[in-house]
Amino acid sequence: MQLLTTGGVPRATTAVLDDREQRHATARAQAAAIVDSPRRPRRFDAARDRRLRRSPRRRSHARGPARVKPRVRWTRARRLIAAAVLLIQIALLGLALLLPAFQVRGVSISGTRLLSAPDLVAAADVPHQSIFTVDANAIRQRLLALPWLRDATVSTELPATVRIAVVERAPALRVRRDGVDMFVAGNGAVAPASGAFEQAWSSTPVLLDDRAGSSQPIAAQLVQDLSLVAQRFPAIFGCGVAAYQWGVDDAVSIWSTSGWRAIVGHLDTHDDLSALPAQLASLSSLRGQLNFAKPNFGYVDLENPAAPAIGGSAGLPPEVLQAGTPAPAAGPPSPPATAGVPLPTPKPSPSPSPSPSPGTKQTPSPNASPTPANFAIVEPTQPPGH
Repeated sequence: MQLLTTGGVPRATTAVLDDREQRHATARAQAAAIVDSPRRPRRFDAARDRRLRRSPRRRSHARGPARVKPRVRWTRARRLIAAAVLLIQIALLGLALLLPAFQVRGVSISGTRLLSAPDLVAAADVPHQSIFTVDANAIRQRLLALPWLRDATVSTELPATVRIAVVERAPALRVRRDGVDMFVAGNGAVAPASGAFEQAWSSTPVLLDDRAGSSQPIAAQLVQDLSLVAQRFPAIFGCGVAAYQWGVDDAVSIWSTSGWRAIVGHLDTHDDLSALPAQLASLSSLRGQLNFAKPNFGYVDLENPAAPAIGGSAGLPPEVLQAGTPAPAAGPPSPPATAGVPLPTPKPSPSPSPSPSPGTKQTPSPNASPTPANFAIVEPTQPPGH
């Protein structure tokens, strides 16, 4: 601010500052405000009469220079020692792979019932090599290719033994054809049957295959259905299944232990097999009219499920009575069977399966109320083989 006189009269004037001077003035004002502001109290405030002690911790600026770990230098002697250790390790590995003491000399088999141990050893094809290089998974896959095996475990045991534990499939059906008995699994695999397997022999239903002509395999779906029927038969009808009979006329019959039989007809095609549940349901609906445990009839013809025919007298034929007796051995054990392998060629039975007589045909009374059918089996998912 300046004072000017005009005609002897003083007058105040204000000078206009430029931008630079204005910024300087603003900075000086802010600095003065900071200096004049009240000071914050110190965080540490010791009493005046208290004596302070020096801290034993060294300040970073008081520490000496950082110590650098000396770098290890590989001398010639160190390199020679490392190379010698490596050569020793390679030599030990070579000895482990080449020494005769570690070459596979034995294979241990456990869990077999129907298949023989030599057949499994041949199927495993264990290589004669070091026990440390045996591929257990490859051996297991070769074993699982056998249709009669459900699972297999392969392990090695020092010094030179391979152990194999197998789980076989349970027989679903025993087929007797031309005096030769064969166990059939649910997937269609077959194996020779003998009386030595008492538990499997007594618990497995039997099928008397009297079909004429060349040997014919049995469809896996039919094997499963017949096994299921044998399991549920006693609870529904009060009697068990003595045997199934596939006659020379290609008609299939179910013989009960109480002496009557159910004629279900042909089961050669997919359509015939798909009609089996309806036939068994029709048989189950007759429980309120017929006494299946103490029958006064000999057969129930289910070829027409809507009108089943009843007649004859109860009684089991000789071939059914002899079905539970083990047949004589047919020679040395055969190699591992595969699924779909035909069974032995049958010979025609001299006594064909009789057909129902028209004169004894009976039909259920129209006034009778049939018992609700509760006999169901799994529908076939694939056509049976011919």
